[in-house]
Amino acid sequence: MPELKFYLLGSPRIEYQGELIKLERRKALALLAYLAVTGKPCNRDYMATLLWSEYNEKSARASLRRILTVIKKTPIDAYLGVDRQNIWLKHSDDLWIDIQQLQDIQDDILDVESLEAIINLYQSGFMSGFSLKDSLTFDSWQSLQAQTFQQVLLEKIDQIVHRLIDFNEMDQAIKFLRYSIAIDPLNDTAQRQVIRLYAISGQRSAALKQYETYCKLLEQELGVEPHEETQRLYEAIKSDNVDNILTAKRIILGNLPPTPALVIGRENAIEEVKARLGITNERVDFTTIVIQGWPGIGKTTLSSLIAHDREIHEVFPDGVLWTSLGDKPNLLAEMLTWARALNLSDASESTSIEDLSTRLSAILRDKRMLIIIDDAWEAGHASPFKIGGRRCATLITTRMNHVAHGLANRPEDIYKLPILSTDAALHLLRTLAPQVVENKPAESVELVNDLEGLPLAIQVAGRLLRAEMSMGWDISDLIQELREGTRLLNAQAPADRIDLANETTPTVAVLLQRSTQHLDATTRERFALLGVFAPKPATFDQNAIAAVWAIDDPRATIRILVDRGLLEPIGSGRFQIHALLVMLAKSMF
Repeated sequence: MPELKFYLLGSPRIEYQGELIKLERRKALALLAYLAVTGKPCNRDYMATLLWSEYNEKSARASLRRILTVIKKTPIDAYLGVDRQNIWLKHSDDLWIDIQQLQDIQDDILDVESLEAIINLYQSGFMSGFSLKDSLTFDSWQSLQAQTFQQVLLEKIDQIVHRLIDFNEMDQAIKFLRYSIAIDPLNDTAQRQVIRLYAISGQRSAALKQYETYCKLLEQELGVEPHEETQRLYEAIKSDNVDNILTAKRIILGNLPPTPALVIGRENAIEEVKARLGITNERVDFTTIVIQGWPGIGKTTLSSLIAHDREIHEVFPDGVLWTSLGDKPNLLAEMLTWARALNLSDASESTSIEDLSTRLSAILRDKRMLIIIDDAWEAGHASPFKIGGRRCATLITTRMNHVAHGLANRPEDIYKLPILSTDAALHLLRTLAPQVVENKPAESVELVNDLEGLPLAIQVAGRLLRAEMSMGWDISDLIQELREGTRLLNAQAPADRIDLANETTPTVAVLLQRSTQHLDATTRERFALLGVFAPKPATFDQNAIAAVWAIDDPRATIRILVDRGLLEPIGSGRFQIHALLVMLAKSMF
């Protein structure tokens, strides 16, 4: 029997031989929780940055050493590995971590009893009630993990429910659906399914009561009505229309990211994408739409909002499939995730992307689904995922101009995501750092204007300003540093950009450099030279570029930078580069 037990689901605690271990510092528990979740050695500098994100490097390392001293005073010391570079937990039969049970269900097919045991462990979620108010990066990581673990559990419950339905075990299926509703009461898919199963199993009164309870909850929490399909199911049950009850569908939500926690100023963009899909025009264009824009402008956030949108679920009742590719995608692994979501038999035995793509296309031939392919860097990477039939639509995001044109059927199918308006950008900054905007209104407006409405830049700036303001320091110098760019480029990116695989918290500069690292040396040098242009905004013509680069014909290099999303044509032979990219270019001199 394990002697050391980590309980991270629900209120976090650690026990040794059945007794609670009292840790003197909350960050000691935070450190151990992170090691337990990742399950591998973590770089010391990374951990210092994660837990003391607002400290300088020297102070953060010193604080980490003090926390390790606290842990060494407890029985956990025997299970902790520490060297000059890394920190890790020594896994053995004597160590038990509840979160590992939940992590294991991502790949395993569980029986009903095993899943129920995990649900009992889950309780109120990941590290419920725990936070580090002076470590925003850790709190953001914790929130992201909580959402991810919840999504994993809900998807596994959904798989088990449909296995139970296949075996006609309706009572068991209803029980697990109620578990799902307890975790996420506003999950319309689960609510609709449990109402349907009550009706199928002869519990008509329970079905009607479930619907009425759900309606009251939606009205109280959101002020809205259930999905149209759920309403139709209710009417079918009331009128005893057996055929409509039996044919009610479930929505497949394959591999969706969590709903973005903070989104401001994107209402028009959401409606624009819906309009391009035809949804707001009371018709649906089953087409391909490509969202293209600057790095950090919020393409992934916008597509996440679309994926979770209620109207989208109504128009595409067979579900939403999501994948995020990046510059080095594992195409087969991503395709297998979709195959599992669609219950494709023997999918794990496939070794060919082409074979899987063909088989998935056959499944979707007559379905109405929305397919979302996020962060495509090459048209060839995205093409196998365009598996929708004539009643499906595909939404693709990319920073690359040539990828957008390579994947869109028509030029008008490309939507250039705009920067935030000044009002929306100021609203976002006010949400993140309310005291700053209140005390420094003029400087705040100047800051968001200098950052040219880029959500990534404003979020990072807002976090830095809030942290400095909370210490009672004057923030005038910091605002000036942010406007000049150096402090902003060296700041850590938001938590949803943390690179868990490589144990790094990327800076803003590192995120942006993903767009430049694949350029050849000459093109990279010429991009850096664009830093001589003054932002706010930086616009120039071909002749100005030729002068800066000291060449006669700059068009070949301009084409490359436009294709990479680093330069944008604005008409009349002129081009624009975003202020944050100007800052990056200057840093590369």
